[in-house]
Formats: sequence, C-alpha cells, structure tokens
Amino acid sequence: MTWQRIAVLLAALALLPSTSFAQPGPRDRTARGLIASALEDYQNLEIDRAMERLQSAERACAGNGCSSAVTAKVYMAIGIVQVGGQQNTTAGVQSMVRALQLDSNAEPDAMLVTPEISAAFRQAQGSAGGGSTATTNNNANTNANTNNNANTNTNTTVTRPPPAQAGELLHTPAPEQLGNTPLPVYVEPSGTLNAAHVYVYYKGNGMRAFERREMSRAANGFGAEIPCAAMIAPTMEYYVTAVDSDSRVVATVGSETSPVQVSIVTRRSHPAPSLPGRAPPETCASDAEECPPGMTGPQCHAHAPAHGARSFGDPCASNSECGEGLHCDAGACAAGEASSSGDQPATPDPNATRHARFSFDLGGGFGLAFLSGRPSYAEQRLLVDSTGAVIARNCGDVVCYQTIDAGFAPTGFFAGSVRYNFTSRIGAAIGFRWEAFQAAPWTIPAAAGGAARSNPFADFLLSARAYYAFTPEGFNVQGFNASVFVGGGYGQIEPKPALPSSETRPGAHVLSGYGNVQVGARIEYGFRNGFFFAAEPTLQFMLPTFLFDIDVPLLVGFHL
Repeated sequence: MTWQRIAVLLAALALLPSTSFAQPGPRDRTARGLIASALEDYQNLEIDRAMERLQSAERACAGNGCSSAVTAKVYMAIGIVQVGGQQNTTAGVQSMVRALQLDSNAEPDAMLVTPEISAAFRQAQGSAGGGSTATTNNNANTNANTNNNANTNTNTTVTRPPPAQAGELLHTPAPEQLGNTPLPVYVEPSGTLNAAHVYVYYKGNGMRAFERREMSRAANGFGAEIPCAAMIAPTMEYYVTAVDSDSRVVATVGSETSPVQVSIVTRRSHPAPSLPGRAPPETCASDAEECPPGMTGPQCHAHAPAHGARSFGDPCASNSECGEGLHCDAGACAAGEASSSGDQPATPDPNATRHARFSFDLGGGFGLAFLSGRPSYAEQRLLVDSTGAVIARNCGDVVCYQTIDAGFAPTGFFAGSVRYNFTSRIGAAIGFRWEAFQAAPWTIPAAAGGAARSNPFADFLLSARAYYAFTPEGFNVQGFNASVFVGGGYGQIEPKPALPSSETRPGAHVLSGYGNVQVGARIEYGFRNGFFFAAEPTLQFMLPTFLFDIDVPLLVGFHL
C-alpha cells in the first residue's frame, strides 16, 4: 500500500464522528464509505468524481439520514474539495461553516491541509457563530448526548444547502442487450432542469470499479453507448448523474449503491435498443474485444487503438486512421467513437478495402464531333469593301470554303487529370484535353480582314469535374469501381471537317467554344500496387459557338 493510500485511510478515519456517544443515523455507514471514496478520488486528482460522491453523501444524510457528526464530516470534506480541488474558496468556507454549526469539534485532517485550506477553515471558524441558520431537531424531542457523558436535550443548528433545481431525468432502461454489443443509454431532462454535463457510470462483469463516459446531446436529451467491452454476461450496471455549471449534482438515475441493471443475453426477446434517430448498434467482432477498464486477460486486447489524423468525411480503411471522436464507416470517417479496437489487427488484411485520397492519370483518346454543315463553323478570312461586300477571300495557311459536309468528324487528343477524393464516394478533379497535332495554332477573324492572331486555346481545353462513385466499395484502390461525373471548362475543340473535293490545303479546322459543359462516366480497374487503367466516355458541349463531341479517352494512372 502506497503512502498516498495510507494518508487517505487515515484522513477518512479522522473524519469519523468525534463524539463516540453521538446517536447514529440510519445512513451513517453509507456516508462514511462515500467520504472515504471521495477523499481517495481527491488524492488522485479526480475532483469532479470526488465532489459527486460527497454530494451523494449529502443527499443520503438529508432528512435525518445521518447523525449530526457524520453530516458535519460530509460538509467538511466538501469544503476541502472545493478549496483544494476546485479553488473555490467562497463555497469551501460556506461548507466548512455548515460543518462547524453541526459539530463545533469538526476540523479538516492535518494530512489533507494546505495553507489555502487552513486559511479557509480559520475564516469559517470566525463566521460559524453569525451565519444564517435554520433550527431542526435531529430526533424530535429526544435526548442527544453531544458532550461526552453530559445528557442534554438539545436542538441541532443546521445551515441548509441551497435548494435543488426543479426537474428530473426521465429514463427507460433497456430490458436486455446482446453480449459484446454497445448498450444505448438515453435520458431526457424534465421541468426546468438545466444540466451542464451528464455522465453515465458503467461497470461490466469483471470490472473492479465504475467507469465514466460523458453523454452527448441527442434529440431532446442526452445519449451515450456503453462500449462492447463492458457487455459481458450475466449483467452489467450503470447509473447517470447530471451536474450544473458548478459541478453540483442536480439529478440522477440510479446511484453507485443502487445502479440500473441490464441483463446480457445471447438471444433477444425484446426489440434492439437504440438512441433516438439512430440505428441499433451492431455487435462487435468477437476476436477484437477491448479489455474492460480494470480487467485484463487473454480473451481481450489490453490497449485501445491510437487515433489517426483524418477528419470527418476523409477516406479511411480502419477506425485507427480517423481522428478522436470519429470512426471509419463505409470507407469514410464518420461521427462517433469506434465501439471496439478490433479494426486494426496486428497484421493488416491484404484483401481489406482501401480508398485513395489522390489519383493521377494520363492517356489519350478518340473523339467524334458532329458538324451541321453551317459555314460559321469554319475559319475564314474575308476582305470586304466599305459597303460590307465581300471582294476577296484570302485564307493564307488555312483552307477557305463556304460549306462543309455535315456529319461526324474525328478528333484525336491527349488527356489527363488529378483527382482528390473527399470521401470514399465523392471526389473532384481538374483535367486537360489537348489536340496536339490536330488544329492550327491560330484563330482568324470570321467577319473582318486582318492578320491571324495567336490563340493558346485553339486546340486546348481545361476542365473541372465532380465525381460520384456508385459501386458498393466506392473509390476502392484495388479492383473494379465505376463513377459518374459532371463538369465544365474553358477552351476549344477544333475538329477537321470533311472538305469539298475542290479544297486541297490540309489546315482547315472548325471553331467552337470557348465555354464547355461535360457529363460522363468513369470505369476503372486498380491493381494492388496502386496502378490502374480507366476509360471515361464523355459528352462534350461547346458554347456559345456550339459543337457536340463524344470523347472516349483511355487512361493509366496511380493512387496515393
């Protein structure tokens, strides 16, 4: 036994009734146990838990539940925790005043005293005689021996604690839960109850002490799931406490000495419990149990997994890749802690689904552009007189003609893209389409004379796209996946038209753009090393100079 535990036990003994002949109360023993546990929590710097135990002792002693001496020890311990743990000297002095009004011999134990606690106690001694008090009779008109062997018929002077808030926690316990399956616990405040924090304390079979988990907002109340590790047959226990902003308990469901009990079964006889608006939790993997707190053994792992750095919605392959408060669900980090540590086995499963965050690809393709035969498609250089009449056509290096044959004109191009996957199903990409040897690298004005002018987008199209993967495993790295996309861009697609037989120069091409809208689908097959092949059938619509084009690029790339 360490010296800290010895100090705690001695302090607890010092807080036993100093008047050996004081008449005991029916809950003295319970209060003493709570005081001892609270002081051990205080020594271990578990201040909130210590205060909750002492407030439980305060409620146990209410209504003549404890002797005045034991009640005084409760208030003295509360004062110690308030001053030494919460640094709330004003509240601590008030608690010590209550203790001295109940028992003038009450004092903090020397092994727990600090200069701050000692100063607060001296201040309480100075105020104990002049505080606002209420007079009650611990045992109506009975003799209380409070001065060793002097029998005196006396009333006990008590300072009342502030009244509790109106309201309670409404709760319907689950009648049962499957073993190794999280247990949803939901409470709803009633009346004017204003809880700053709500905690559930749980203890499964084999656990030495209750463990605490803070409950989060759910529907009109608070909810939490007790983890799989505590769900061991035949039963598990829990209780709930609500505290205000001053860490005072304002409502409870059950208690440490009288907790709620739930049967742990292997087959359901009632509907599966769930939190409001959520599906019932699933059973955890039997070969991946986490040890219940305070319990070890070969049947479970001793350590919980470390948290990763990925944020909400990021792609993931296991719970351990997601940040604190998140778990991996359908390949993406989702809200809520993982229910067990089994998602990260010692040896990774090579067949497990993996999702990439970045993808790069490069390739080429073949397109068909539909030409309607209207002359406005073709580049022309017109020389006009002052009246606007055409006097000559001088096309230079570009073939000049009045009409072109209607139909589809082929295009060849290079293509590539970079994609970022926000989740396992949603991604965005930027890409390019380049007709390297197809079009002439200039634009000639279609309605006036003048020299040809440079046009870097004569055969180049930049685009941005949004992707959605509709196959079951999303953007998986290995194997088959498919997605659809929609996007837009800026540039031109300039196919070579089928020219009349009278034209002999090869440089003619069709104008379109500069705006672009595109839709299509992507089919991809990935290999274990991260490389993949893909095809992207695409419908291209060029605006405001309209052109409709069908592209089929074939790509090779890799995932990061």
